[in-house]
Amino acid sequence: MKKRIGVVGAGIAGLTCAYELQKAGFEVVVYEKEPHVGGRMSSRVKEDFIFDLGADHLCDLYDHMKEYCREFGIEWEKMRFLNYGVFRDGEIRSMTDAIGRLSKVRMAIQYMRTKDVGDFFNLNHLAIHDNDNAYDFMRRRTGKEVADYFVDSFSTTYQFHRAKEISLAAMFGIMKSIERDKDRWHLHRTRGGMQALPNALASRLDIRLSNPVHEVIAGDRVSVRDGKSETFDAVVLASQANASLRMLKNPTAKQRDLLSKTQYAASISVAFRVDRDKLPDTAIVWVPYVESRKISGYVNEAMKGEELVHGGKSLICAWLHEDFAREIMMKRDDEIFALVKQELVRVCPWFESVDEIESFDMQKWPEAMPKFAHGHLSRVKSFLEDGQGERNVFLCGDYMNSPWTEGALRGGQRTAERVTSRLLG
Repeated sequence: MKKRIGVVGAGIAGLTCAYELQKAGFEVVVYEKEPHVGGRMSSRVKEDFIFDLGADHLCDLYDHMKEYCREFGIEWEKMRFLNYGVFRDGEIRSMTDAIGRLSKVRMAIQYMRTKDVGDFFNLNHLAIHDNDNAYDFMRRRTGKEVADYFVDSFSTTYQFHRAKEISLAAMFGIMKSIERDKDRWHLHRTRGGMQALPNALASRLDIRLSNPVHEVIAGDRVSVRDGKSETFDAVVLASQANASLRMLKNPTAKQRDLLSKTQYAASISVAFRVDRDKLPDTAIVWVPYVESRKISGYVNEAMKGEELVHGGKSLICAWLHEDFAREIMMKRDDEIFALVKQELVRVCPWFESVDEIESFDMQKWPEAMPKFAHGHLSRVKSFLEDGQGERNVFLCGDYMNSPWTEGALRGGQRTAERVTSRLLG
């Protein structure tokens, strides 16, 4: 008789874990509270535009994700153009012109001094360097200009929180990857939007949508209650850390410690419809916190090609700094659009007036990204070595030292391997 596994959460980590467990011979049931799969890797189609709600683009070094795309026949596309900019002093500058000559020299020296510390998509490899925060370290080594316009700006653009809340170890991993894999950081997408891969995985699984789990009770057999009660040989909690803690009614001390100490940054993704002719072929603009305490960066969605250009219009998507997002999260949508429009015109020279920007769509993310802060990497690594799978409950998700969509996907694969080893090994 097949062993039964329950997976709670149908984001990319949970879907990947469930798919690999099913291939290993388990009977798998996936619970998802939303009416769709994908979590922070999902899309919405509106007026012919595909609005990616969370993750907005992919990198060519996402090798495990590309393998699934080949398996399922999903087209992996290179963006139509790829130019980065940094907003500084009222203009968009190229990366090479964003800082002064002395800062460039200091940064180059630090690159040479940074060792190859391991795979950024598995931060367990880097935990030995989890002994400082990225901002303070880089300010000491390279100066305030590099810390503000590169280190802090990178963190706020892609994590939405300040670099004081990202571990030095994670920054080392990114720096060495950019140096080692420079040509593979080119941005890509899946045709049909971010939703394409989650949908393909879900179509091969037993998914129960609009099905929130109320309780998980660990033990020799794990009980899951979602209105009715089912039992499993093991359960994978692939939801966000605080949601997992709420559901798990009898956590071990180690599970409670990790879940309660995991923190997330908030953000809001705000999309505006604009004239395509207003948008130069600049893909992504970083907006450092020293330049704006509201918008952390914006993306020219026209880089995705014909699926994001209709009737001479395209989209520009702005992401908000954590503090500003929390400040306005409970406001009405029209109020949020108005506030973000005003700031976008200030930090985006492509537009002269809010009249050139049409409110289109938004997605609020109270828990957009886990904070891989100083101490978090070591805590997760310790848990995985001595705590994962206790009482037949396994934790899974990007916060488990598995950053970004590729990291979360690989984390799902690793969790499936642990479950298989535990139950069949």
